[in-house]
Amino acid sequence: MAEPVLLSPEDRRAFQADPCLPGHPYPYPIYAALRRECPVQWCEGPGMWLVLGHPEAAAHMRDPRCLRRAHLDKLVEKFGSGRIFARQKLDIPYMDGEPHASVRKHVMAAYHGIDLQALAAFCEAFIAERLDRLPTGEWHDLMPSCAHPLPVAVTSELMGVPAHQQQDVLRHVGQFVRARGLSQNEETAHGGDQAMEVYRRYFLPLLHERRLHPRDDLLSRLLVDKEQGLALTDEQLLLFVSSNFYSASIYTVPLLISSMALIFSRQPAVFERLRQDPSLLECAVEEALRFDPPAQALNASVASETLEIAGQRIAAGDSLTALVGAANRDPRVFEDPDRFLVDRMPNPHLSFAPGLHQCLGLQLARLEARAVLRAWLERYERVEVDELASRRLVADRFRGFERLVVRFS
Repeated sequence: MAEPVLLSPEDRRAFQADPCLPGHPYPYPIYAALRRECPVQWCEGPGMWLVLGHPEAAAHMRDPRCLRRAHLDKLVEKFGSGRIFARQKLDIPYMDGEPHASVRKHVMAAYHGIDLQALAAFCEAFIAERLDRLPTGEWHDLMPSCAHPLPVAVTSELMGVPAHQQQDVLRHVGQFVRARGLSQNEETAHGGDQAMEVYRRYFLPLLHERRLHPRDDLLSRLLVDKEQGLALTDEQLLLFVSSNFYSASIYTVPLLISSMALIFSRQPAVFERLRQDPSLLECAVEEALRFDPPAQALNASVASETLEIAGQRIAAGDSLTALVGAANRDPRVFEDPDRFLVDRMPNPHLSFAPGLHQCLGLQLARLEARAVLRAWLERYERVEVDELASRRLVADRFRGFERLVVRFS
């Protein structure tokens, strides 16, 4: 067993400033040292409690006493009522209780209308066409060549909107996502406001057109709730689309793809094992999600009453969140947690936030990641990453690369 890593004063200060340690090459030993001290830590930077232990984080994700909208109320009080934070109260990730359950049921019903088999075939064809363009054995940036275009193409297929018409929206996805981070300031709030205005100009005419002329696509299914009779406003639908397609898919799937490439570059024997036994492909994707999740922490919530987590008292009105990247390596749940085990079973990782706010697009994320990995395994014997030429994303709550220089051979 490896010796425990001691937490340096510099690491402790970095965690206190931003618990997700954005851009850090390998934050997990820091999380492990903090988790050994206590599975719940106060973090001064964002002013909230961080749950680092797996059992504690899993319980937090299912606790109805932790209210997402109440955390938005704090941000509205700080930044003003006309900002993105007030608008986000209509969005699924920030709703609570019965209103959240009703809207979530509607969106899940719309997702269930997706033909996953046909979508998988679409992904495989799209990836094949992209990889055919790449010269084998030469270095290139994976992100613009494959990782970013894939979820955009999937969104286009599901919504019936050509990819080239989305470019203005795509340029503002990062601003929208950063306004959902744990630490907010006037710069991130302003960026979020700008993104929402772009989304309004783009999506509202699209929603109006679909109301007049519905199609057999996901966007049209979101407009009407025949079972519950919910009256969904354009503003609410605007947020659903912006959040679940653009924040949760177009932003995070490329990060997962980049992390998978790095994992298999560093562990060529694992990649070869997968080539010899592709039945392990699904396990490999789940292990990548556990090992280096693209979303390192959940959206914050507020304790509606005094809570006790791992012996730590959380006062009513305090903000808190789960640090998924830390919980996914808790040795109380995962044997040898710092090793990538391609056949790890069971694998109860928390990367899709199982609980009240479980990721709505988890099936799509898994489908896309599997399609990418399957294409690599069928075409190549080796994945290499030039880590010095690559560049990590520096973004609150999210982890992966914005530039990843790879060579397939």
